[in-house]
Amino acid sequence: MANAKRVGLLFGIVFTILGVVLLTKLSANYFWSIFLILLGLLFEFGVLGRGAGSFVPAGILLVIGSVLLVCNIFGYDKMNYLWPAFVLAPGFGLFQAYLVKKSKGLLTASIVLIVLSAILFMATFFHVSWARVLFGIVLIIFGVVILVKSLRRKVE
Repeated sequence: MANAKRVGLLFGIVFTILGVVLLTKLSANYFWSIFLILLGLLFEFGVLGRGAGSFVPAGILLVIGSVLLVCNIFGYDKMNYLWPAFVLAPGFGLFQAYLVKKSKGLLTASIVLIVLSAILFMATFFHVSWARVLFGIVLIIFGVVILVKSLRRKVE
């Protein structure tokens, strides 16, 4: 019965938003971005899933829906600056899952994605021409750390 209630809630929200879009003559593009945000909120508050695993799709949908809403309002030319948010989205969701489960793996994965996104945002916002070199150095350091850790595991 709970599953039927969740499906009914989802469809009720979708039809309500669609009705508001039609009555206010908003572009259908607004509907999809708002729909993604609301779907993310349903995951966030446990309507469409429970436990730490529901926070990953919640974070992804919230960030991507927000980026699309900003682009709908201010123009898709802003995507030139907002594209690193697609790297941030899973990092945000993984970090939320970490806050629930306290797993070191979730924290590591989220930090890597969030830091990578921050580097990409900085390179994009400031049009840093040396961003490729910086990103290359970060990848080399990351690769060396992985190699060293894997070599230590074989010895132990």
